[in-house]
Amino acid sequence: MLDKRKGFSLSRATATAMLGLLFVSGPALAHSFLVDANPSSKDHVAAPKSVRLKFGGGVEPAYSKLTIETPDGKVLAQGAVGKPESPRELTLDAPELAPGRYIVRYRVLSTDGHIVEGNYDFTVDGK
Repeated sequence: MLDKRKGFSLSRATATAMLGLLFVSGPALAHSFLVDANPSSKDHVAAPKSVRLKFGGGVEPAYSKLTIETPDGKVLAQGAVGKPESPRELTLDAPELAPGRYIVRYRVLSTDGHIVEGNYDFTVDGK
């Protein structure tokens, strides 16, 4: 049976180990997740000329892809353009979009070597 001193020592060691894991896993959690988009998720907008996504860390445009799709999966535009002065942003020129709902999908390679994927939708309102 553990006495109180050994129990306290074991609890302290466990707490220290868990705290250490938080600091070690911090960089692993620093992938380039989406932090801003224009148009944004669920936005109702006039037809945009482009889609711009901003990530929490650097991204590799050559190994990344953005698409604008219809709800039934038809790809209207795809690609990813980055600029050296904005290493956390990607843009995609939009075709002329009629009123309706559209889905933006992204698959990006972050500079830490991890792939980040996701999607969101926005709506183009009539004039």
